[in-house]
Amino acid sequence: MKRLLILIALGASACDRQPQQSAAPPRQATTEVLASQGPTSKPPAVVPMPKDQAELDRMILAGYTPHGTHLHPPGVKECPLAQGSEAVM
Repeated sequence: MKRLLILIALGASACDRQPQQSAAPPRQATTEVLASQGPTSKPPAVVPMPKDQAELDRMILAGYTPHGTHLHPPGVKECPLAQGSEAVM
């Protein structure tokens, strides 16, 4: 019972204190933090062809390009698996 009274007294005295201000510098702006981070990840240049036709249709509608037995994500213009000067259409 005495411990409970001591805990209540400590809790009440802690509420009366003013918040302490730290000497830490202000945080950087969000754009500065984002700009200072490393490079963003890129999607793989080659994605295997899905076995489900509906999934293949969704991927093509999302911008993936069918190329032989695999797909290329949007923006890929050259195939790393191609032999010679074969381009992705």
